[in-house]
Amino acid sequence: MMTLHFMKEGEVSGYDIMKKVESLTGEKPSTGSVYPLLKKMEREGWISGRTKDGKTCYSLTEVGKEHVAQIKEAKCGFIKNIYQSIALANETFDDAELQALMEDMHNLHRGFHPPDGQGRTGSVSSNSDIDALEKARIERLKLNPREEFVQAVLDNDLARCLLKTAEIHGHFCPGSALGVMASAYGLNRLGMESISSDGLENLMAVVEINACFADGVQAVSGCTLGNNALVYRDLGRLAVTFAVRGRDTGVRVRVLPDFREKVAEAAPEFYPLMEKVIKDRAGDKKDAASFRETGREAAFALIELPFEELFAIETVRPDLPDYAPITESVICPGCGEMIMATKVIAEGDGRGLCFSCAGGEYRQVEGRGIVGRCYYD
Repeated sequence: MMTLHFMKEGEVSGYDIMKKVESLTGEKPSTGSVYPLLKKMEREGWISGRTKDGKTCYSLTEVGKEHVAQIKEAKCGFIKNIYQSIALANETFDDAELQALMEDMHNLHRGFHPPDGQGRTGSVSSNSDIDALEKARIERLKLNPREEFVQAVLDNDLARCLLKTAEIHGHFCPGSALGVMASAYGLNRLGMESISSDGLENLMAVVEINACFADGVQAVSGCTLGNNALVYRDLGRLAVTFAVRGRDTGVRVRVLPDFREKVAEAAPEFYPLMEKVIKDRAGDKKDAASFRETGREAAFALIELPFEELFAIETVRPDLPDYAPITESVICPGCGEMIMATKVIAEGDGRGLCFSCAGGEYRQVEGRGIVGRCYYD
């Protein structure tokens, strides 16, 4: 957004952008971050480059000008991200200054206008402006509910992916971070067709463990148990295979065995606390809070590491199940509930009854994996 903003007034070079950023932030960005960005924006058709005397200058295209007009629309999400970051820092450090800053950001996010003479210059957006932006965002997500995740994967924004994964996982931990990294890398290897999956069993993910890792896979890929695009193989390995139906090959990403060493380096207390709080179900509230804190510390440290230090990836011929069948529903004469026709007793005295009413055997996924159970156990 900043780069597009710089081009509103005319042509700029990569060096010009670096100097402008340095003047605003006090730090000069690297050429390795600026020039690839410019090339990407040029490929997207947002800007065009013109080389003269060995120097390439860039200017906005008509498409780029439209994006500049949309920058204001992005402000609401930008402010929300800053607020979330400050809230996370405040929870981590429990600092009075951060608490005050968080309250200020909360007021800003809600469109608060401070009274005159309180030291702030200008005003922020009104509530109606932010409401309109949020409504526009919701309308976009109605058309593409995974738009924000897709963009994060394309940008390799692992922090954003991890934050959104925690919305369903409930906390930050090394396992979910590894699932996020494996998925973002694997999907980028497969290409745009996989990243923009619509959850209709075109993209498939075969996960080999039912642990925190699996939630990272479900969140980032969009392949879930509910949309039948996630296959769970009860193998107990930190690995996932991504494949697109119709392709002969997919990619399998597995976590290297020494990943625990990386976790221990980032958060030395994580595994001792995990042993105490999770495995032994011991410890007090302070231990539980420390465990969550060290888990968060380890998770965000892991996503900063090079992929090859944590993972291996290989091309494979995927073994995928057929598309999920559309199954008729029947009414159980015992309980009167609607049941999938394939989940009733087929023969014998209990014919037509659901497993519950007939006391039949069933299988369930739990912490131990896939286990057989019986209602009369």
